[in-house]
Amino acid sequence: MASASTRVESHKNISEKAMTNPVTDLDKDRLKLCIEILPEADSTERMVIISICREQGMPLIQTVSLNELKPIPLPLAQIVQAYATSQLANQEPIVMVEEQRPELITTTKRSLVSTKSEQMALL
Repeated sequence: MASASTRVESHKNISEKAMTNPVTDLDKDRLKLCIEILPEADSTERMVIISICREQGMPLIQTVSLNELKPIPLPLAQIVQAYATSQLANQEPIVMVEEQRPELITTTKRSLVSTKSEQMALL
């Protein structure tokens, strides 16, 4: 398991690369950040799934412990609390009758790793 200093250094390196990458202009692009708080499991601490992406394209996804995100920034804590006390949180999920369910799309697994010749063919 990585030490805290190793994780901080790794985070710094990732942050520096992201901020200096000439392909993505973070000041001009619209980014979508999603934070999904998972329910507590009996044997583990509460986990959070964080993803970020531009409007189109694949997201970068990471799962972390909720404890790693503490203290939670005040605006985020306020919106979570507001949601918990709102009618939105109290709504029952919509259950679809079998006939109303949309047809599932079949997908196949494809390796994200490609050969140099495949990459060149795409260009």
